[in-house]
Amino acid sequence: MEKDYITINTDDGNTLQAELVSKFELTGLGEYVIYKVDDEFYGAKYEVDGDKTNLITDLTEQEEEALNEIFSHLEVA
Repeated sequence: MEKDYITINTDDGNTLQAELVSKFELTGLGEYVIYKVDDEFYGAKYEVDGDKTNLITDLTEQEEEALNEIFSHLEVA
């Protein structure tokens, strides 16, 4: 299976290539991605703004709990 990648522009002006692991919607909360950088998994909400996608990592407690549940399933797989 071919892997998908996203380019992340960091606040300090650098760019990272991250493997896109999953893209999904949490009902009532929005759309999210799980991505991997250097064998570490991360989760973020994302919003499309024209031709740019913004990753939002400042999540509510409810969003963090939902992502942690998904992460726990990833570790079992």
